[in-house]
Amino acid sequence: MHGTDPRDLAASLTSMHRTALERARWDQNECKQKMREYLAYDGRFRDYDHEALINRVQECRSNGAILDLDDPVLKGQEPRPLSYRY
Repeated sequence: MHGTDPRDLAASLTSMHRTALERARWDQNECKQKMREYLAYDGRFRDYDHEALINRVQECRSNGAILDLDDPVLKGQEPRPLSYRY
C-alpha cells in the first residue's frame, strides 16, 4: 500500500478518503480539507493536481467507478481527446 504502483496509490487514496470522512464526521467539505492535508504530506502525489484528485476520488467512491490515475486531468493537463466529463 505504500509503493508507487497504481494499485498501491489507489489503495492509499481509498484509505485516506475513508479516514478523512470518518474524522470529518461525514462532512464533505471538511473531508476535502483533511484530504488536502494528507496529500500534502504524501510525496507520491506531488505530480498530481490535488483538487482534481480529491474530486475524482470522491466521485469514484460515490459512483463505484474505478480510479484512473493515468488521466492527464489529474495531473493538471488537458483532457484526453473525446473524453467526456460532466
